[in-house]
Amino acid sequence: MTPLQLRCALAVADGLHFTRAARELGIAQSALSHQVARLEEELGAPLFERTSRRVRLTDAGRALLPRARAVLAELDRLRTDVVAASGSVRGRLRIGTIPTLPDVPLHEVLAGLRRRHPGVQVAVSVLSSDVTLAAVAAGGLDVGFAGVALGTPLPGVEAQVLATEPHVAAVGPTHPWAQRRRVRLADLAAEACVDFPAGTGGRRQTDEAFTAARLTREVVVETDSVPLLLDLVRAGAGVALLPRSAVREAAGVHALAVTDGPARRTCVVHGGAGSSAATRAFLAELALRTPGGR
Repeated sequence: MTPLQLRCALAVADGLHFTRAARELGIAQSALSHQVARLEEELGAPLFERTSRRVRLTDAGRALLPRARAVLAELDRLRTDVVAASGSVRGRLRIGTIPTLPDVPLHEVLAGLRRRHPGVQVAVSVLSSDVTLAAVAAGGLDVGFAGVALGTPLPGVEAQVLATEPHVAAVGPTHPWAQRRRVRLADLAAEACVDFPAGTGGRRQTDEAFTAARLTREVVVETDSVPLLLDLVRAGAGVALLPRSAVREAAGVHALAVTDGPARRTCVVHGGAGSSAATRAFLAELALRTPGGR
């Protein structure tokens, strides 16, 4: 099998559409279909179920996806490492980051990387911590930033702690707590709350803190948008429990310390010894600008 065959199969799998996949790869649809058929022939199993109305992955197709991504990622690392041996770092760098990234000047890190290694092409995606961790472990991302509760294990990745910060209670300017400096979880349990969607990493830290304290609360609005959460707080729709960095520069939002609230650590995660030269160059640039990145 060839890298082109794997890329064709992944492009179809991502959109479940042969025409769009061919357009994204810049090849004719007939050529893409031929490459997928050759791959299926070599594997001895169909990867897609095709009808006049839709395309679906087969069980074999679903089994192929993570391995194909890992193979292509390893080929990318091979190319960049070979070129890096001559003193030049080139290749693609795929980064996942969270919406609330404390004290990490990512734009400065990327600008510095660009100046030192103009041959590196970077793609940055804003994702949840859970998605980022899984993608780095599976090889779908080269490096990622994740916020996790203290003591949370991070299997399958190498991690460096960049910052540790508490969660604070965020309220609007007309809220009765707007003149207070601190509250307890029990106080929050009596308030309507706005939060991240249930099951996400950002929400899990809060839910675990309430469960450990044997408290319950009412979440009236869920969203994965930090700006919308802050707008809801300003409008008086509810109280939010957020990392301190998410509230620090938010106009019209008052932050209170939560004496028995949760805390999180923000980590940069990568593949360790198997990381590409582009990833290693990024981590070196990060270390110059963040004490925790060293």
